Amino acid sequence: MTAKRKGEILEDLVAMMHEVPGVIVEKRKKLPVLHSKTGRRREIDVLITSSVVGYPVRFGLGCKNEAKALDTAAVDSFIRILEEVGIPVQQGILVSANGYTADAQDAAKARGIKTLVFEGLTADRLRQEINAAIQSTVFLLITQTAFTVLPYVDERFDDHPQFINAALDLTDEPSGPQLLSCMAWLWMNGMIPSLIGQHIVSLRPEREEATWHVMATATVTGLIASVPGTFSQSILRNADAGQVERLHISAKFEKIKGPLTLEPVTSEEALSAIAQKEPMSLVTRVRVPRLVTDFGYWPPSEEAMQKAKALFDAGKPVTFEDIETSNLADAWRFGRRRK
Repeated sequence: MTAKRKGEILEDLVAMMHEVPGVIVEKRKKLPVLHSKTGRRREIDVLITSSVVGYPVRFGLGCKNEAKALDTAAVDSFIRILEEVGIPVQQGILVSANGYTADAQDAAKARGIKTLVFEGLTADRLRQEINAAIQSTVFLLITQTAFTVLPYVDERFDDHPQFINAALDLTDEPSGPQLLSCMAWLWMNGMIPSLIGQHIVSLRPEREEATWHVMATATVTGLIASVPGTFSQSILRNADAGQVERLHISAKFEKIKGPLTLEPVTSEEALSAIAQKEPMSLVTRVRVPRLVTDFGYWPPSEEAMQKAKALFDAGKPVTFEDIETSNLADAWRFGRRRK
């Protein structure tokens, strides 16, 4: 590959990193030389044009995809191009794929030119580095709910962050279905955190005459599905200060073919370990909209209630598998609700 083509690879990537609304980005833009009698033109690797209070402002970027650090000759050459086309030297930005010599940085700094280092090319500088990536979806659902009914005590847990506080407008002690419905409402409205593990809920009556108090424990379980992919990243780092000036990440994941395999995740630590297996890991949390109980998803659909009733009438026990499948997709199939 020619040196010219290597330079164009860097120019294309640097131009892409500066493409934002309201800004014109042009690659390999030829501009007329000021005061030239022959119509001579000089090429700016990347020209950025914007507008400030109605006046055009231009920035010229010089991109050098060289095998070694840029020296003062490269800085002087870039300054000469800027001056010939009328772009203020202080609005010049030099980009190198392999850094600068100390003398080159001093020369650029003395003239107000920003020096950046591009990171993200392969060792031969012919293309971007491609790294492994993974995209995961964690389905979070409450798989166990335990209730303890206590006599009413005039003690609140508002100052205890480990408790989730809720109130029910009931005088009599709530029934099992009422408690489950309350927990489902708290879950889908974000009151119960989407963190894997156990969460304690304090359910209190709104009515003063009530004599009950319920402590509930909800166990949130995670089921993770992952899709492999790749990612590349482009970094422009300030050569003088070392800080990142611009960052661009591009990721591509495989198409999903057929059903995904779900793996259980029992803790936040386990989820973190899975996410850290690859340098680029995208994790999305999805709340499953119903609770898991011994006899099906809650709130139940009308179809599930009819199956449960038929089993009760026949004197048979009711289990989850008898009225609904354990397929996670069924949790979104509410069907008609019992009124």
